[in-house]
Amino acid sequence: MGSKRKKKKQSQTINKESNNYEQQSSTDPQQINVESKSILNSSIDKEIQLPPLEELSNTSFKILPIEMSSPNTTSFTSIHYCYFKSHESRSNNSSINILPPDKTLFISNLPIDSTETHIKHLFQECGVIDRIIFNGVVKDDEFLINVINENRNFLLPDSSAHVIFQKSEGLKNALQMTKKKRIWTIKDEEIPSLGLSIGWLRDYRLHRPVQIKLQEEVDEYMVKFEEAELERRKTLEEKLNQPDEDGFITVTRVGRRNVNTDGTITVTAAKADEIKNLKPKNKELTDFYRFQMREVKRNKLIDLRKKFEEDKEKIAKLKASRRFKPY
Repeated sequence: MGSKRKKKKQSQTINKESNNYEQQSSTDPQQINVESKSILNSSIDKEIQLPPLEELSNTSFKILPIEMSSPNTTSFTSIHYCYFKSHESRSNNSSINILPPDKTLFISNLPIDSTETHIKHLFQECGVIDRIIFNGVVKDDEFLINVINENRNFLLPDSSAHVIFQKSEGLKNALQMTKKKRIWTIKDEEIPSLGLSIGWLRDYRLHRPVQIKLQEEVDEYMVKFEEAELERRKTLEEKLNQPDEDGFITVTRVGRRNVNTDGTITVTAAKADEIKNLKPKNKELTDFYRFQMREVKRNKLIDLRKKFEEDKEKIAKLKASRRFKPY
């Protein structure tokens, strides 16, 4: 009897525990939602507690730091700074409605590989973006709207863009952005490789053609050049032999050139005998200064005296041998 009572008690306790578990499981989804909401609220509170973006001194530009990682390595990152503010139109022309001031954000110093996907990724938390207009180098307020091109594949350094939100709240949220970690690289198939999309690799290969084709182009160019030179010489020779209005023929000196029978110029090397017969050039000036001229005169006098003394000795020897006959 005692064993039967113990078994009944154990079965009752097991049933109670199972009922309690079912009640907890039935209420768990609500608890999970409450917990998830609390987690989201806490994360939002943490994000709100982050300090706002810094501003440039004496300007209304916000400084937006972006982490840019290398495509080959994930460890190395560099910080790129973009600057943005609300668009302010200085022109009073009402016909320009392409940039509404209450919805347009002006951002400058964009990276060279900027695309619409990158910018939408940066400002997706602010609101829905209607369109993005890329500009060239930062200039005036409106950047000459007729030069705007929305289909640019790459940007120049120090480029800018106008981001137009669908609602004015998007611009307000963008101006209230906090110091949150923002990464530029996006793993998305919509963003192609920069070099392949722009065609830099193709341009690089086109600027460096195959050697055979390059030789053919050079040969063709030289043939055309030689033909043009022959035509020019023929026209010059014809002009030389033609009299002018008064009937006179102008005589001009023409340099002598070695020409083949076909009219082409030949280049020959100098012969060894001709090189030997050439007089060496005086590299130093011996009669430039006065003291040099005096030394030259003095040396000439010394040579004359030596010759005079030698002649005297010869005459004395001839007299001694009785062979001297002056007349």
